[in-house]
Amino acid sequence: MRISRTLSKHAEPLSPPPLSRRERHSAAVRQRLFDAAMQMFAERGFVKTTVEDITDAADVGKGTFFNYFHSKEELLNSFGETRIAKVQKALREAIEGHEPVKSAVRRLFFDLALEPTRTRELTRSMMLTMLSNENVREFACARLQQSGALTAKIFSLGQDRGEVRRDVRVSDLAQTFRESHFGAMLLWSLMPSARLNSTINRAFNHFWDGAAPAHPAEKKSGRR
Repeated sequence: MRISRTLSKHAEPLSPPPLSRRERHSAAVRQRLFDAAMQMFAERGFVKTTVEDITDAADVGKGTFFNYFHSKEELLNSFGETRIAKVQKALREAIEGHEPVKSAVRRLFFDLALEPTRTRELTRSMMLTMLSNENVREFACARLQQSGALTAKIFSLGQDRGEVRRDVRVSDLAQTFRESHFGAMLLWSLMPSARLNSTINRAFNHFWDGAAPAHPAEKKSGRR
């Protein structure tokens, strides 16, 4: 019964059913456009990249782009959705798995950084676009709020298990998680000598030093 209550408190909806052949084809084209756009944004920047640049790189007709995205800005919103999916996956694994919450959070820290399209150039381009484009910034803020709520659920689960400190609100832990990750990515993108794995690992360790309970076997009482 206790396990059922825990799942009900923290669980996300079940995974959707398998896609049909037509849906798989559509998803493949969408992914090809997305990957091409990330490549172009890294090489030319968001502003200088045109829809035609993206469709040429993806080897599809220009009109095909608008079957999947209304604009370049919406494409970046799709980028945010892929990151939300990673946080949802981490939450499911934290609920269903038998590993410590620390392991799930650590893996999420790396999953958000080690993407196939990740380069310093792309990171700088994405950050500059978020700062300078109001529509993209609105998308980004909405996704940050959504991911923050999901991350807070992971920390809530950790508090229930005595694996995360209880004297800090889970919303504050989620905010510190985002700040640590964003700061690490920014510094890595600006420093040619920095190695991504080392930068992310160091940032996570500093974050977890502040998130871990003072005593591993902390009592169940305490405020969240």
